[in-house]
Amino acid sequence: MTPSRTAPLQELLAALEALGPRPALVWHGDEGRVELSGHVLANWIIKSVNHLAEEIALGPGDRVVLALDPHWKRLVIAIAAWGLGGEVVIGEHGAAADPLDATVADPAHLLVASDPGQLGQQQVDAAEETMLLELRSLSRRHPSPLPALAHDWVSEVRACADALTVPLGYWSGPAAEDPGTRLLVEADGLAAPGATLGALQSGRGIVGPRAAISAAQADAEGARPLG
Repeated sequence: MTPSRTAPLQELLAALEALGPRPALVWHGDEGRVELSGHVLANWIIKSVNHLAEEIALGPGDRVVLALDPHWKRLVIAIAAWGLGGEVVIGEHGAAADPLDATVADPAHLLVASDPGQLGQQQVDAAEETMLLELRSLSRRHPSPLPALAHDWVSEVRACADALTVPLGYWSGPAAEDPGTRLLVEADGLAAPGATLGALQSGRGIVGPRAAISAAQADAEGARPLG
């Protein structure tokens, strides 16, 4: 994927801020329905960009392995990493192509997981930085003891500035593709990132994960699947 200039992330953030209090992302999870306004989602992305740049020293071409189950927080980290020019590897722990296994052969600058028990010593030693992410939407810190030197994303990112404090790298993510509807996404939308970004940038927003939402709920949200 050929990186472009920094404009894509700036355009996305401007579009989200323009939504203000209107919903940009709706997540149906274990905690019920969680709604993020355009302003709130933009704030999460901005804080994550600042965190990845200042605390993780992520730069263009650095590899980020997201060994996480789908969640809106995983989407936020991917967008932030793309905004700094990072190479994002997305997968679920336990999947056939487990990104944890690939970390040893192709070391990551940053390895992100949700469960400290996932992390073998080989993977930790191979990654320059390790980060734990609690996947409950309303969590304020990771509930488990963390490995030495591991970052707690939720608690650290909350302390970051609400405005960009670092220069953006080249955008290394996909181009936005407007699906023309409020998008009902598979998982967290990272299976079709161009359409997910397009739905956010157009102001229509996304709703997910599809498997957790009934047809009646999707109709009530005004969301339609891709295609």
